[in-house]
Order: sequence, then C-alpha cells, then structure tokens
Amino acid sequence: MSLKQATRSSALAAVDSGEQPIGMMHSMHVYAGFRLLMLGTLATNTAFWMYQVAVGWLALEMTDSPFFVGLAGFTGGIPLLILSLPAGVMVDRIDRRKILLIAQTGVMILAGIFAFSVGVDILHPWSMLVLVAAYGSVMSFIFPTRTAIVASLVDRAHLGNAIALNAATQNATRVVGPSLAGVLIALIGASGTFAIAAILQLFALYTSHKLPSTPTDASAHKGMSWQSLTAGFRVVAKSPVLTALIMLALAPTILVMPYINLMPVFARDQLDLGSTGLGVLLASVGLGTVVGSLAVARSQKLRSMPGAQLVTATIFTILVLFFSITPMAAVAAVLLFVAGAASSAYLAINQTQLQLNVEDEVRGRVLSVYLLTWGMLPLGQLFVGTLANVTSTPTAMVVSCSISVMCIGIIARRYPSLRS
Repeated sequence: MSLKQATRSSALAAVDSGEQPIGMMHSMHVYAGFRLLMLGTLATNTAFWMYQVAVGWLALEMTDSPFFVGLAGFTGGIPLLILSLPAGVMVDRIDRRKILLIAQTGVMILAGIFAFSVGVDILHPWSMLVLVAAYGSVMSFIFPTRTAIVASLVDRAHLGNAIALNAATQNATRVVGPSLAGVLIALIGASGTFAIAAILQLFALYTSHKLPSTPTDASAHKGMSWQSLTAGFRVVAKSPVLTALIMLALAPTILVMPYINLMPVFARDQLDLGSTGLGVLLASVGLGTVVGSLAVARSQKLRSMPGAQLVTATIFTILVLFFSITPMAAVAAVLLFVAGAASSAYLAINQTQLQLNVEDEVRGRVLSVYLLTWGMLPLGQLFVGTLANVTSTPTAMVVSCSISVMCIGIIARRYPSLRS
C-alpha cells in the first residue's frame, strides 16, 4: 500500500468510526503524509529564517550600515513579490511534490554556496545581494507549495486542524529559526550557521521525496496567460471575507515585521548586547511564537472567535512598539515573548480562515495573493531601514508601529466580517 493510500485509509477509518479530532496534534497522528510535510516544513522554514538573521548580522558586520541591512532584506524578499503569482499558477497545475523536489534541491545548493563563500572569506556586499536574491527566488516556490499541499494530504473533516498546525509550524519557524541563528552565530560563526541551514534543507529535500504525488486536473493545464495569473485576485475581490483577511495580513507584515530584520541593530546599539544577547532576544520571541501557535492549533474556539485576528494583531503591534523604546534587556525579552505569542496567533488564525474559505482548484493562486503580503515585507524593511538611517532604529520602529495601529483600526472599521 502506498503512503497516500495508507494515510487516506487511516483517516477514513477514524471518520467512519465516529472519532473526532482529539488534541492539537490530531492530523499529525492520523496522516503519515502530513507528518512528513510538517517535518520538511519545520526544517526548510527554520533554515530560511536562520539564514535571514545570519545575512542581517553579516551585512551589519561588513558595512556597519542599518540601510544595507534593510537593503539585504529587500533584495532577498522582493522575488516573493515578483514570483508569487506565477508560482501560484504552477502550484495549481503541476504535481506539488515535483515542485518541492526541484525547489528544495535549488535552495540546498544555494545554502551550501553561502556557507562556502563565508567560510573562505570571498563574500562581498554585491555578491551577497546576488545570492540572497537567488535564495529568495527559490523560496518563492517552496512557501505556497507547502501551504497548498495540505489539502491534498488530509480529509475535509480534519482540514481545519491540519491547516492550523501547518500555519503554526510556519509561524513558529519565523522566530525559532532566528533564535537558533543568534545562538549559533555566537558559537560557530556565520559560516557554520549557513552550513547547518544547508543540512536542514537537505533533510527537507529527503522528506519531500517521501511525499505522495498530487496529480492535477489535466483540463487545468493551460498556458501561463494573464487570466490565469490574475485568477487569485479575482477570487479574492469577489469575496469580502478573503479581501478582509488579505488586508489584515498586509499592515503588520509590512510595518511591524521588519523588527526581526533589525534585531541585530537593537541588540548591539540599543541594548548593548553581542551575538549571544541577540540569540537570547530572538529565543524569547521564538518561545512565545511556539506557545501562541500551539494554542491556535489546539483550540477550535480560538480559531473561530470573532475579532481574534484584530485583537492579536493589535497586541503584537503595540508590544513591538514598547520593545523598540525599552533600554532594559530583561524587559525587552519579556515584551518579545508576548509579542511572539500574539504574532503567531494572529498569523495562524488569519491563514486558517483563509484556507477554509478557498476551493482547492484555485488554492495555489489565492495563496499566492496571500504571500504577496510577505513579498511586500522588503518594502517595509527598506522603509524602516532608511528611516533608521536618518533618525534612529527605535524611532523608525515607533513610527512604523504607530502607522500599523491606525491601519488595523481602519481595516476593522471597513470590514465588519473581521469583527463578527
């Protein structure tokens, strides 16, 4: 019996017997394919966020410029903005397992090149920008594919739990990866950190190889036309619920999330900490992120609570604002822990609601529109980095977070579905 047949049979047996999902890890216990997906996602996304922090730290050491740190983040993230739409079409029309195998191979090779270049000291600012652009381009295909394939691995009865677990895993790695990177940079340096990221990508490639194929409808295999590229936008535009979820994902991502990219600056200049202190700060966020993510995966009530996204997004934004101005490392760590929990809860709830409101034949393209919000993160990184260069990093984040709070208020007023 194939892996896909085995996972499907075990799931149907559970449904036929009248069993209901028990606990936050239900989909992990029932579906072997989903377990493999989660292990691969944990590895590849952790490696990606480790790499993000290592690049930021290296950029700061090489140039001593907050602007270049922001520029490196912009260069690595802009491919997501450019490639999200064609990636979404491919996810809907090509075996998702094949996409993962090709993309995971590419990102593993790029991670290895990064480790080698830093290790032999041949990396320069211009070559760093080239490599981060290539790395971001490949990850533009991995992110939507790993999200869309969830619906192919579990039954509809358990889709909510599986989506929440997938979102929880993705969101947890956004800070667990940087937390690990901060510690590793202090212990084994940037080159060793990039090497471990490459090993994690190799493991993700192995788990992707073990996934079942996800054949697509042959009638859907049409050219990469403008109509197909923009199908996700049309689906979102026709649904007030999807539009509200996309808009709410946009503001904190662009205006608040750049704080992660600038964490090396906060650690060194605001809190007078080295790379070890950076690791502690990021570990605080990481722990909070795990707590918030698992809470959402465990609680169906929390996932469906009216206004939950608005409340958690607002709390996250305000806590990052306070973190930006505190001069005390201990207080900063506590604020980052709670901010991590709030941010992961907000993102997991938002993504779960979005996936539950999308049909599978356009899932990849709608998710590509959702991922455009993360593709716009480099614009926020560039904006905050430039403002920090002119004023200071704390001032830049206070301004950015204040704008985010106002935007969340406007979105809440404009889209009542988020409150009801």
